Amino acid sequence: MLKPEVLAAFDRAMFEREGYWVWEGVLTELGRIQWVQSLRQLQAMNDVVVLATNWAAIDFARHGLVAPDPDTITFEALASYCGGSEQMRFQQPGLRDFMYKEGLFDRALATEGIDWQGMMPEYFPLAYDGFILDVATSHPQMMELLTKVLGAGFLLDHMLMLNRVAGSTGRRWHGHPYRQGQHETQDPTMGGTSSSTEFLQNQCVRTLCYPEGMGHTDGGGELSVVPGAHHYRTPYLWDQRRTEYDDDFAKGWLGDKVHAYTGEPLQIKRLDLPPGSMVSFVHHMPHHVAHRNADAPTRWGLLMAYRTRDPQEAPSQWNEGTPVHWAERELAAGRLTPEMMAVFVGDTSSTC
Repeated sequence: MLKPEVLAAFDRAMFEREGYWVWEGVLTELGRIQWVQSLRQLQAMNDVVVLATNWAAIDFARHGLVAPDPDTITFEALASYCGGSEQMRFQQPGLRDFMYKEGLFDRALATEGIDWQGMMPEYFPLAYDGFILDVATSHPQMMELLTKVLGAGFLLDHMLMLNRVAGSTGRRWHGHPYRQGQHETQDPTMGGTSSSTEFLQNQCVRTLCYPEGMGHTDGGGELSVVPGAHHYRTPYLWDQRRTEYDDDFAKGWLGDKVHAYTGEPLQIKRLDLPPGSMVSFVHHMPHHVAHRNADAPTRWGLLMAYRTRDPQEAPSQWNEGTPVHWAERELAAGRLTPEMMAVFVGDTSSTC
């Protein structure tokens, strides 16, 4: 699935120094085709649930949830949410977390022909596709890639589809904390005034796969990062509203910050990746996704986030990135191999 020579070219020192690494053209042609096919099928599955479910018939209050606004679940509105990721604007706060933690099971859900797992396929695609499950937990080359950026014993943090449709507004400048932010010490707005060349041990790394490529030349919506910004330790605006485009970000947080290794001013880097590429970057580095052009085709993408173990976490069977209701059903059915268990278990578990 992956080209060995691209894996072998990884430079750990450069990754720690710059905070990101591009796996340019790492997918084989067969791997690229399968990746696209899986993402298309998963998106179609997600669209069926969105469009055909009678959302008004679900008793959300029984689960302690707020029901969707009626105007957001008309047929026309639901149809507008289909085709890509981050579109399901009818969902009220708390629904996604409830699906993840408890699972939503209701007769009103349009799940005929779908082995429904209590969560939208967009939010946990590996539960609905064998290829993606293998990629996320077991494939030797993917495990080699993830070990290169995280070391041995990494855990799943989260996994999402990121299929960008025409007109997608992307994401403004922001970063992410390790776990739920309980170890962060810097102010998320302007903190991190001094940098360090020491690479954090409590680390989360996001790896994005773009089987058909990604950049401003294929319809916009390109990913931007700031090489070296991770040395300032600040998960920028992780718990606040994100509104900043390049100019405001450059005038604000970026300011006069310099690279910890070179002393050169930090600069925004817009990535442009050929088909079959991936990029891995440190979770708390500020990053941004631009607007997708109104006439652009859907860009297929998968976000795979993994983290190092937290030795301070209390013992538990499953880590917080694993939907417990799903994992327990899979375990009871004998479908979780030891390799799979290794990325789902609790932080202080000895299961590997």
